[in-house]
Amino acid sequence: MPKKSRTKKTKSSSRVLRKSAKRLTSIQHQREKKVLAYDIGGTKVHAAIITEKGRVLDEVRVSVDFSKGKAEVFRQWIDAGKSLLQRHPEVRHVGVASAGPLDPAKGRLLDPTNFKDADGKTWGVVPISKLLSRGLGGIPVVLENDAAAAVMAEHWVGAARGVADGMILTLGTGVGTGMMVDGKLVRAGKGLHTEGGHMIIRAGDVSAICGCGNHGCIESYLSGRSFERRARQALRAKEGDAGFSGQELAERARAGEPEVRALFEEYAELLAVAIHNFVVLYAPKTVVLAGSFANAADLFLEKTRTHLEELLVRRRHGVDFLPKVVVSSLENRAGVLGGAFVAFQQIIC
Repeated sequence: MPKKSRTKKTKSSSRVLRKSAKRLTSIQHQREKKVLAYDIGGTKVHAAIITEKGRVLDEVRVSVDFSKGKAEVFRQWIDAGKSLLQRHPEVRHVGVASAGPLDPAKGRLLDPTNFKDADGKTWGVVPISKLLSRGLGGIPVVLENDAAAAVMAEHWVGAARGVADGMILTLGTGVGTGMMVDGKLVRAGKGLHTEGGHMIIRAGDVSAICGCGNHGCIESYLSGRSFERRARQALRAKEGDAGFSGQELAERARAGEPEVRALFEEYAELLAVAIHNFVVLYAPKTVVLAGSFANAADLFLEKTRTHLEELLVRRRHGVDFLPKVVVSSLENRAGVLGGAFVAFQQIIC
């Protein structure tokens, strides 16, 4: 009998301790700082409430139709944020990771490459931070290039955690690049961010028109939108033919269609060339591939690594320049996590 009594007391004490631990955890979570973060691209907006430890508490993803014009796109962006702020009214800071070009210090988009109205009219210079802040009730908004934000997110909680020299390639509607050297983000002149996606790798290739107006840019080959366009050209698709979205092309390649597999082989080769060019400039230890098109990495990653080894064969003596090339571990959340990171930096400063 005495033994049973002690057992009951022990079980009762354990239950009390577990409940206390849960309450304490709940209180700690409530006390964690939180921000609203945006990841803004050429086809969608992803907004999320994120804690200072990188936990995503709530999120929405909305497809955005740029053909309806700038005012309607801004309304969709603001509505996405408002829906989250209604559920988390304690949040008082916003971080935005957006496709560029942009001026992070002044909070302005600088005629972003992939933001166009239905008639092809570009946006020009847009004070995005000011307009979002006004739409969200005056909450301060800090802006960062999406790839810069993403590489900081990977350094914070992702595949490049603890890596001082790292790089990210965001493979989505466009191609973004972000570099960290000695643990610090690499900026271009004038306080702007590097636009490595517009480095030309095949000058004069009229089959590869880029949204920036030039031919042969990295983006004109390696973005998801460009891959779809080049697939239509190569396979002589007619207007309205189905099966040419990035996801559908990946499924066709996995099913063994030789013509589509050949397109992914070309993609692997060109991706290796692009990475090689960044390696000889910045010598990253890790290169992270992120964005929606990175979901098809099983079709090009190994061949990219093989091509990259060939390109860097003379740069492995004494100091080995060959980086580790990996897919983001953040489940297509690198952008919003990066937006959160820059918001928290603003709070600290």
